[in-house]
Amino acid sequence: MSRLKIAAYLPLILFFSCKQVKNDDVIYVRASQAEDFSVFIQGLLMGREGGKVQMEFEKGTYHFYPEQAVEKYMEISNNDNGDKKLAFPLFDYSKVEIEGNGSDFIFHGGIIPFGLSGLECAHMKNFNVWWDQPFTFEGEVIANDSVQRTFTIKVSKENQYEIIDNELLFKGYDWKLKLGENIVYNKELKRPYYYTAKYEHNWHNYPLKAEETSAGVVQFSNFNGAEMPPAGSVWVDKGPHGQNRRYPGFSIKDSKNVVLENINVYASGAMALIAEKSEDITLKNFNVKLPEGSSRMIGASADATHFVNCKGLITLQGCQFENMLDDATNVHGTYMAVDEILSGKKIRCSFMHYQQNGFDFGSRGDKVRFISRTDLLPVQNNVIAEVLKISDKTYEITLMNELGPEVTVFSAIENTTYMAGLKMANCTVKQNRARSILISTPRKVEVLHNYFSSMMAGVRICGDANYWFESGAVREVVIRGNTFEDLAIGGHNPQAILQIDPIIGKEYRNNGYFHRNIVFEENTIKAFDPLIIYALSVDGLIIRNNTIIKTNTYHEIFSGLSQIDIQNSKSVIIENNVYNGKGLAQISIKDCEDVSVGDQAGFSTNIVEMPNKYFYQN
Repeated sequence: MSRLKIAAYLPLILFFSCKQVKNDDVIYVRASQAEDFSVFIQGLLMGREGGKVQMEFEKGTYHFYPEQAVEKYMEISNNDNGDKKLAFPLFDYSKVEIEGNGSDFIFHGGIIPFGLSGLECAHMKNFNVWWDQPFTFEGEVIANDSVQRTFTIKVSKENQYEIIDNELLFKGYDWKLKLGENIVYNKELKRPYYYTAKYEHNWHNYPLKAEETSAGVVQFSNFNGAEMPPAGSVWVDKGPHGQNRRYPGFSIKDSKNVVLENINVYASGAMALIAEKSEDITLKNFNVKLPEGSSRMIGASADATHFVNCKGLITLQGCQFENMLDDATNVHGTYMAVDEILSGKKIRCSFMHYQQNGFDFGSRGDKVRFISRTDLLPVQNNVIAEVLKISDKTYEITLMNELGPEVTVFSAIENTTYMAGLKMANCTVKQNRARSILISTPRKVEVLHNYFSSMMAGVRICGDANYWFESGAVREVVIRGNTFEDLAIGGHNPQAILQIDPIIGKEYRNNGYFHRNIVFEENTIKAFDPLIIYALSVDGLIIRNNTIIKTNTYHEIFSGLSQIDIQNSKSVIIENNVYNGKGLAQISIKDCEDVSVGDQAGFSTNIVEMPNKYFYQN
């Protein structure tokens, strides 16, 4: 029988083929039971809706195909919405347990491995997530010509591609993508190339033209980057923005008490894990990385983990986040822009970033806060009475209490009931594009004893109501005992090890303070560029007992900046820090009040006013 024909019969026979010997509540699964486990899993779940699901997989290799997988239209925040095929459609169960026993789960084509929604409790552990084809296109640069603006690559053996009318499309089992967002990687270090911004191509306005010069060798022309990709580097492309975040590894929504343990995600066609409106999520030894011996540069094509309007506590313990094309984690809320005041208690509002469309913003009883979109400061708290979805983008929200005159069409609204705490400890983040971690939540945050070596900032604490619309002014953050080594190699703009940069226009920065109570202490920073800490709009910032070591791993990209740059902040303590490098480190203070600078080693005693001339001068 063909694979598809076998799959078609499985729902009728699978309960006879499941071995259940130890416990009648546990379903034991063997790799020999099916060729397509997408269909097989559907059968296992039949009749168990609302109850418990306990599966144990005999160690082996299990294949999952999209043709007969469950299909569902899914709105997945910060990813691409659409019809999705699901290998494990785990919806509305009281309890889910999956024991993989070290098995390899191999997913073919356009399919989401795990869709978790409406779960009361879930514990999944001990398995590896693979795909048959990578979701990025890679090739080693073997030649370049700066006069003709061409470069030639030897395509990775893991990629499939075709060229039609001088346009290259890379492909998988049932999908194709044009070239789009790109980056250059260092083949030996398997991390973004030093000053990789110089080699980025503007794919929007200058589509690359491709010609296969021999089998597996492609020459590209029409390149418009500042410099040609260096010979020996690896060209990486993940396809056009808006099309390259279709297949996350884990989609978690409206669920509680989720534990993922001893799991390796070796690839994903979007975020490896995205969680929305969920409560108490623990990742223990949950690793997003390349498999041993892989020649690829990239595993996940977006963030390793991402948490949108969750609540309770997010725990990341002993995880490895490596070689993904975005951040290790991002914990934030969501702003909607106020479009119209419909009555004294009713507003119409919209999502302003297309990858938020369809997000479940809130429900009756949820607490909300209105802020001004100019200075990001709060103007009123309220409670939701009713939410009416007009479209994926636009909602009407009725509130319990009257709106004040300060709530206008220049306001934004956030759901403060769904904000999570974070504890990240003993994790490793390295060899990835973008930042290590982003934090935008008012709940308690602890970042303890981790190792960070990403392309951009180490810990970014932002907030904005004009582009990504990611909300959450922090109120209690401790960053202690971490090691940061040679970050900020990208070259796009200066990136700080601790980067506190809410997007507030210069004319509004004296109106108040967005973030509060941030402690950065006992960390070891090894950095080649001067900028270590950039802080804007903080009330309560402690920087103490840190060791900064100037390295010579790379040449400085953004010279002439102060090591510590504090602007428009209040109640700042800087003490007992050590700088080991040529010359003295510098502290710049501008438009701040109640600043205490104690004894330091290796720092100039002269406090200057020399704010970062490159950085967010909007």
